[in-house]
Amino acid sequence: MARGFACWHTARLRGDRLTPLAPLVAALLAAQAGPPDYLLVSGPGEVVARVVEAYGGEEAIRRNGAMVQEGEVTSVLGGQDPVRLTRIFERPGRLRVTVSYPGSQGQEQRVVDGPRAWRDGEEVSGTPSHRAMELQAARLDLPFLLLEGRDRVVDGGEVVADGRRLHVLTLPLGAETSLTVEIDVETARVVRSITRLRSPRVNLEFVTVYLDHRKVSGVLVPFREVNQAQGRRTGTTVLQRVEFLREAPTGAFRP
Repeated sequence: MARGFACWHTARLRGDRLTPLAPLVAALLAAQAGPPDYLLVSGPGEVVARVVEAYGGEEAIRRNGAMVQEGEVTSVLGGQDPVRLTRIFERPGRLRVTVSYPGSQGQEQRVVDGPRAWRDGEEVSGTPSHRAMELQAARLDLPFLLLEGRDRVVDGGEVVADGRRLHVLTLPLGAETSLTVEIDVETARVVRSITRLRSPRVNLEFVTVYLDHRKVSGVLVPFREVNQAQGRRTGTTVLQRVEFLREAPTGAFRP
C-alpha cells in the first residue's frame, strides 16, 4: 500500500496525467473545518442570540417597542373577501386590533391593556377572550420576548419539517400561557409560533406561520401570516405598511 501511494505521488510530481489533487484537497479541508457556524449552536441562549442578530440586533429590537401595522386579512370561514386590518402595538403587551368591513358592516375592535381588555366596547377582562388577545400581542413582539426571557426558555431540540431543520424553543408567559417558536436553523428566522392557553376552564392553541420577511427601521418583520386556531386554518394576514413609533397614539388602548 505504501509503495503504491509513493508511486502515485511520484507520478503527480512528474506531471503524469492523473486525477487533479485540488478536489481531493478541498474535500479534506472541508471535512477538517467541521460544520458551518449555524450548526454549532449548543444551547437555547445561543439560539436566541442568533435570532436577535437575524432580526436586526438587540439595539434595534429594543428601540422599536411600538408600531402600527396596516393590511388585509382574509378569513377562510365563509369565504369572505379581504377586509382591512389595523394593529397598534406597544410594549409591554398592549394591543389594539381594528377589522373594518366594507359598506355599512362596521368594525370589530379588540383592545388589551395589561390586566384589562375589551371586545367591541364590552369589557372582557379575565376571560379566555382576554387571554387570547394577550397571546396575539405576544406574537407581535418576537424576538424581543425571547431576548428578555432567554434565561427561562426551554430547549425543545431540533425537528425536520418541509425539508428544513428547525430548532424549537418554548417560553412560559404565565401560569397558563406559553409561546413556542420554531426557528430555521440556517437563517435563524422564526418560521412558526404556537401560543397556548391551558387552564381548568379552557384549552386553546393558536398557530402562526411567518412569511415574506422585510426590514423596517432595521428590524426584520414578516409581512404575511397564515393563522390556525384549534388545528384549523382561520385565515391569512397580508401587511401593506408597518411603521415603528416612539410611542403609541394617546388613548389607543382604551375602548
